[in-house]
Amino acid sequence: MNEAWKRPQTAAQVCDGVDDPETFGRNIRDWQHELRRVHNRREFSRRVAEPPPLLRERLHDYGQCDAYLASYVEWLCERANVDAPAWTDDRRRIADRAWYDYPPLWKQALLLAPSAFRRRHVFTTPEAVLQLRAGRPRLPEASRRHTNAERQRRYRARVREKLDRLKRLEDERADST
Repeated sequence: MNEAWKRPQTAAQVCDGVDDPETFGRNIRDWQHELRRVHNRREFSRRVAEPPPLLRERLHDYGQCDAYLASYVEWLCERANVDAPAWTDDRRRIADRAWYDYPPLWKQALLLAPSAFRRRHVFTTPEAVLQLRAGRPRLPEASRRHTNAERQRRYRARVREKLDRLKRLEDERADST
């Protein structure tokens, strides 16, 4: 296994090292695995903000890979209730020819493809991998440990203070008798 290989973290990295549509497809699937780890809108927006390089001239695929990536990012943004990045509106990210994920079922693909895909002549049913959580984003483990340690210190200080008050009350009661 290649030790230098890493899954793409951003939409722009999906296009790194792509020399054929099969590699692009593998990179998309790897990126989908990484998107499963994203649970907040800010992180998702960061991962799609940078415009990926155009692959049309490199792959001679009539712009299908560029169209698919722009469609997929726009569709995910719609589902996450996030503004799609400006690079998805680039006219060069529309396929010159219609692309169907399974040509024998082209009628079904034509009907079921989301609008973000249909506008770019890509007819497929995308995989919904993004699962955003409601509420606050997860904190790093070190931050949680620090917060818990502070909470413990405050608790112990309150207990000490109560014990000191109780001791003073007992001393006052013993002095008065």
